[in-house]
Amino acid sequence: MTLGAPSLERLVREARDAPRVFLPHVEPHPAGTWLGLGSVALGAWAHGRDVPPIVGWVALAGVLAGMWLHARLKRANAGWWVDFGARSVAPQALGGDVVRLDDSGWSVACAPGERRSAVAIDLRHPERGRVARLYDSGPRLRGANMTRLNELADVLAQRLRIARSGPRL
Repeated sequence: MTLGAPSLERLVREARDAPRVFLPHVEPHPAGTWLGLGSVALGAWAHGRDVPPIVGWVALAGVLAGMWLHARLKRANAGWWVDFGARSVAPQALGGDVVRLDDSGWSVACAPGERRSAVAIDLRHPERGRVARLYDSGPRLRGANMTRLNELADVLAQRLRIARSGPRL
């Protein structure tokens, strides 16, 4: 479950029609990390103390629940604002500066993502290489969503008036 991340279909629709679009960077929600760390702390505190054994089991269950949340619960607060009129890409809650696109060879490319079997959309420059990872699909992208990701890359390149490079999906 991803909190705050629109579907690829909605992103394509917004990229076609809106003056600007937000492309989210999906990351683990901190709830799983905090639950896991708190449970480890509880287990460490209970170790060697005269406490009922249920405390250890609660700590173990908390660590397992934290791992599950870390893997399954995602959020999308950070990302990139793509402004088609200004031909710019601006980070939100990410490192980096606003990138203004001139006519010096910028391109949008589909590339392997950060995780196994993920596909990403990158903003590239011929001299600087990858300047921004605009979208990372995450694992298990198949069928219609693969087509939509390809379509999103096409729409971004067309509306930003830059080239589309890299493989077509």
